[in-house]
Amino acid sequence: MLYLRTSVGIEIRQDDLLISCLQSNLSTGVFTQFARISGYRSRSREEVRSEVDRFFKSRRLNRENIVLGIPRKDLIVRHVELPVEVLDNLKQVVQYQVQSFEPSEEDKFCFDYALVKFKPGAKRLHILVAMIRKSILDEHLKRLAEIGIRPAAVTGTTMALSNLFVQTCKETENKTFVLADLRKDGIEIIALRSGALVYTKASPVAGPMKDALVGEVEQAAAKIRLGPDEVIDRIVLNGDECVAVQQDLAGLVGDPELMGDRIRFEMTPVTRPHIDQAATSLGLAYTGMMRRPALKLNLLPTEMRVHQTRWAYLPAIVFGAAAIILLCGFAVRPIIQDKMLIEKLDKEIAALKPRVERVQALRSQSEQLEKKVSSFESLLRDRDMNLEILQELTSILPADTWLQNYQNQDGSITLTGISPSAEALIPKLESSPFLKDVTQRGQVFKDAQSGKDHFTIAAKRER
Repeated sequence: MLYLRTSVGIEIRQDDLLISCLQSNLSTGVFTQFARISGYRSRSREEVRSEVDRFFKSRRLNRENIVLGIPRKDLIVRHVELPVEVLDNLKQVVQYQVQSFEPSEEDKFCFDYALVKFKPGAKRLHILVAMIRKSILDEHLKRLAEIGIRPAAVTGTTMALSNLFVQTCKETENKTFVLADLRKDGIEIIALRSGALVYTKASPVAGPMKDALVGEVEQAAAKIRLGPDEVIDRIVLNGDECVAVQQDLAGLVGDPELMGDRIRFEMTPVTRPHIDQAATSLGLAYTGMMRRPALKLNLLPTEMRVHQTRWAYLPAIVFGAAAIILLCGFAVRPIIQDKMLIEKLDKEIAALKPRVERVQALRSQSEQLEKKVSSFESLLRDRDMNLEILQELTSILPADTWLQNYQNQDGSITLTGISPSAEALIPKLESSPFLKDVTQRGQVFKDAQSGKDHFTIAAKRER
């Protein structure tokens, strides 16, 4: 299969790396590869690097479009409201806001932001700001670089799950959804209202996962301030514990779904069993593949990002132009071929026209002859042929065979008589040119006086 683009999502989940490959064809994305590399921090660097290399070499994947997902506990997420007048200098204003959160000059933040809600004519801007301490990000990037992974973009697993859910949801307007990412060390709750991220929180788990989840959902409902007529339309579970918790919650908080059951990407038989584990890393790969995902945040510092020059787009432009020319050629080709074929057929028809006329004349003569033959056959068929048949019977029947009765009714002939061997008569009668379908009718029995076979034979007139 031809894949036009490849995106790899890598999620950091405790001490494991979850890697998913999403490749796009002409119709949709295809989930082609998944791997879980356990203990990437504690194992030897060479061993983990070898495992990573095998993943990328197994399907000849490139490493140009890797999206790294930072866990929620390492992120600081803020919702900021600003007057609409700052829209032209929004980046600078957000940078001032981030600097106000920095504890010291040495401990800097890497950040990015996105407009959550903005309608023409609105007086306030609702902005989502995601930040990570530069020291924490540098540590993640250093560990990954040691095993051969250099991401092109860094975002939060929160944003990846949100993008993936919006992609699976046909209608989000005026609806509230809660996504729960269940990890072995905690829970992350994500609340989406009208497709926008309005609340997110990561909490450790001390007791049963089910009880902790119910408490976090209730807290989220209070924080997002649901109206008297508003409800949480759906709870969607994700993560290592999602299947077990779904069974425990059945009937308690509605009917929770699994994120893996909602994913619409095509899958291979190898990757389908891993869909519940791979949902977040798939969301990261999806975020890296789409031009305009619901939440596009890149926490990678500007100086570390890959900046393509205008010349980098030249191969894509040339390829696109060639594809357009080929498509135009494919569209015009049937018309030209049909025209050439019609001209060729017209010439062949003109060349064959005299022959066709002669054949038609011969066919007309043949039809007239067939009518004459049919009339002659009708006359001959109506002629009484009893004399010919009786003469034939006289010549083919043995001298010791006596014919007692002969009957011809519309070509159906019945013969009754006495013969030393009735069975021997049938081959003789079948050899006659006047008779066909010769069969024995009834049973053959011995005549009391002569001791010969008394027979009754039926036949059809041949013509």
